[in-house]
Order: sequence, then structure tokens, then C-alpha cells
Amino acid sequence: MRNKINVFLLISMMFFLSSCFSSTENIDKAKQDLLNWSWVVEEDYTSEEITKYDELEKDQKENIEEKIVINTLTTDQFIELDSLENKDLLSLEVEITWKTTTNVDKIIVNFSNTWSSFKEDNYTLKTFKPGDKTFLYRAFLKYETLDYWRNVYLIEAFSWEKVSKTELIINVNKEVVNSDKSSEKEPVASEKVDTSSLPTSQYFGNPVELWDSKITYSDIKWLQIEKLSGTWVTLDSDSVNNFLSDRIDGWFFWNSLRPIKDNEWVSFFVVRLDWDNYIYEKHYFSPSWYYWVLQLEKWVWADISNLSEKNTELKLKNDTYQTVTIADMLFKELLK
Repeated sequence: MRNKINVFLLISMMFFLSSCFSSTENIDKAKQDLLNWSWVVEEDYTSEEITKYDELEKDQKENIEEKIVINTLTTDQFIELDSLENKDLLSLEVEITWKTTTNVDKIIVNFSNTWSSFKEDNYTLKTFKPGDKTFLYRAFLKYETLDYWRNVYLIEAFSWEKVSKTELIINVNKEVVNSDKSSEKEPVASEKVDTSSLPTSQYFGNPVELWDSKITYSDIKWLQIEKLSGTWVTLDSDSVNNFLSDRIDGWFFWNSLRPIKDNEWVSFFVVRLDWDNYIYEKHYFSPSWYYWVLQLEKWVWADISNLSEKNTELKLKNDTYQTVTIADMLFKELLK
């Protein structure tokens, strides 16, 4: 009887271990899928499909030139594109501007890139008003309106019953961009913070010096404060976008830009990707160039495809973080 029990236990353990290994493999596969790691499950593709893809990719890399092409597709042309330089492509942030040659009621930009994970976008310019003489369209990687290889922008300008169509092609050679050191952002200078001028309290504690001229507070976890020079943030979305683009080397979204004083002391929440993690933070900025970052969450299971939705989800939790209440209290102490 004891032998039968032992055999049963042995078989059960083997089944359990087998299940564990299967579960681990499934978890690894799901994680790799989510992170878009460079791997191929051969049984999912035929050899012909793999060969065809490799040939297309090789042809794309060999024949593309890093240049900008403008094609007029209609006899009527209601806009004139301003010139762009190849060097503008190195940062993967291109501001496309142009002037209208007649009264234009509406402008639509249709973006496509068959080699990108975000293949197309259709956008009606919200800031453009009928009668405006100039306008701006930001072709940025982080906005999913610019990527490596061939980017096509069909710009439609409507004037009464007529429409003019202009095609702008921006070719971005990935190897050229990645090998060019000028594409690296210059860091914003950070100055040493004078801790003697900062307030103390039983609620947020005392200032504590960290590394790289940064400080924190003894009773506020995951807070970093630094003093910047050569930068500015105001109650303006473009100002925030430009500031974060210079400081964050990766994908991010932000929400809840709020004034604290005179439209210059501002705060906003940011979610950004850090490898396979997302990090959610509250940022504070003052005219004296004090810049604060308070980390609120750090967790897995976020990538480019769902970071925008994660930003919306986390925004609903902004009022629930107790540490934000304490940090707000500290920040407002500087206003006195």
C-alpha cells in the first residue's frame, strides 16, 4: 500500500513540475511578445514568408536615401511648404511648416509608413483656423507620426469646394541616424541646491543631499529635487512637450498640467517607459528653476501600444496618492 502511495506521489510531482515548466514558458513567451523582443517562432511563419520579408527589408535599406521629397498632386495648390534639412531628421522630431496661398478652411494630414508599427494616421489640424496664413504639423516619433524609413504625408488643404493635395516624403535611414552622435540630446545643466534656504517641517522632514547636485526630503519617499539652468516650463502644452523631450530618452505621456502660481509655478503628471516597466511621476517646476520629480508607481506590463491608455487610467488615481499631498504642501511652502 505504501509503495502505491509513493508511486502516486511521484507521478503527481512529475505532473506538477511539468505544469510549472509549461507555465514558465508561457510567461516568458507573453513577456517577449509584449516587449517586442527580436525573436521568431519558426512554426508561425513559412520559410517563403521569412525569405520574402528579409529580401524586402534588404531592398528597403539599400535603396532608401535620406532625403525629403515634395510632390504636387493637384493643379490647384493652396499651400507652400517651408524647406526642411536632412539634419532635422536626426532627432526624429521634424516640425513641418508652410504658408497658405489663398483662404484655406481646413487642413488634413494623412500619414503612412508601411515599415512602422504605427502604419497610418489621419489628423485634422485643430489649431488651424480658417483664414490662417501659416500652420504647423509635428512629425515626431513619440507622437507616432514619424518613424524610420519611408514616411509619407498627404496634406489636403480645403478652400470652399476645392482641395489641393501635396505629398511630402521623408526618408529616415535608421543606420545613419543611429551612427550620428549629433542626434544625442545635450543634458540640461544642473546646479547645486542651497539646502539652507529650503523649508523643514514635521510633515515632510528635512532636505537631504543626494548625488549629481540633487536633494530629497527625509520624510518623502522617491522625491528628487534639482536646480536647472537654461530651461523653462510654463502653462503651455508645447512648453511641457519640449521640456520632457529634452529630459526623457524614450516614450512618455503626461496629464493634468496645473498652475500653482502666476501660470509659471506649474505641475503635471508623467508616465514613461523604462525598459519593461512603466514609471508614473508627478513633476513640479518653478521660475527659480527648481525642478522636482516625485515617483508614484513603478510596474510592468506596459509598452508603446498601451502607454496612452495607461496614462488615462493613472490620471484617475491622481487624487489618491497620499505622498502627493505631502509634496504639494512642501512645494507651496516655497511660495510664502
